[in-house]
Amino acid sequence: MPTRIKTPRIERVRAFAAKHWLGVGLPDDKQAAVEEIRRQYLLTAQEYSKAARGLYDALGVQPQRLAAQKSPFMLGNRNVQLFLAFSILWEAFNHIYTAAANTAFSRGAVERAPLESERDQIGRVLSPPILDDEALQSIGMLKNGEMPGVAVRRLMGRSSRELRDLYGVTYEASLTDLNAFLQGRVSVTDSKEVESWIVLPRDDDGKPVDPDSPFNAAKYRSVVKWDCSQIRTNLNFLGKGDGSIDDAILIIRAFCLVAPIVDLLLDQSRRGLIFALA
Repeated sequence: MPTRIKTPRIERVRAFAAKHWLGVGLPDDKQAAVEEIRRQYLLTAQEYSKAARGLYDALGVQPQRLAAQKSPFMLGNRNVQLFLAFSILWEAFNHIYTAAANTAFSRGAVERAPLESERDQIGRVLSPPILDDEALQSIGMLKNGEMPGVAVRRLMGRSSRELRDLYGVTYEASLTDLNAFLQGRVSVTDSKEVESWIVLPRDDDGKPVDPDSPFNAAKYRSVVKWDCSQIRTNLNFLGKGDGSIDDAILIIRAFCLVAPIVDLLLDQSRRGLIFALA
């Protein structure tokens, strides 16, 4: 009897993915059905993005007026609603990530790890060939009216006391700051009045990103990966209280950084890379 050559498991899994995600080897009618699944991933991502923007716009967010006494919506719902809007936007990103990972693996471009961290998932989608530096640097203005470079710089030097000078109020350290402190990624300085907590986002090598360096796509990626993972991991005020104004501003800025990225990813020019659609 001829000796059977064992196919490595990774190749068996890749062949299975190519069949059920790309329709490789299936008759035309079943290929069309598989293509429709990929199209539904795209449509779902588009609907999540639309819903997130609708909720965010309905809140009437005005960051420059985000004081408790001036809030355009109920205090008890402020951060919950903002977090919900961000979570819906993140579902759009998750569908894009899933499609991009499946397409790349099925086509043999990468050997996907069984589990990827939040930062790795973001990095996969924000990196070439899907999003190159030129695409990120083409973003002209964010949803809250800030220029990308200004917003990135603000997020890199985020302080839980940043509104103190505006409103004469000192806020307690936020949950995101505390988690960053435990990871050694926050600088705490003492003054005669109050401690100052400054969050220091780090790049993929674990080095603090220099806020004074010129704006570039690598800095944009680093800040998005850091702040989005901080939000999703550490904001646990839901159902327990209002959260802090500092946390609200963090979510607003992160939402406004991610929204144009989702637009870029859903552009027709990238559907072939992400959803394997013409």
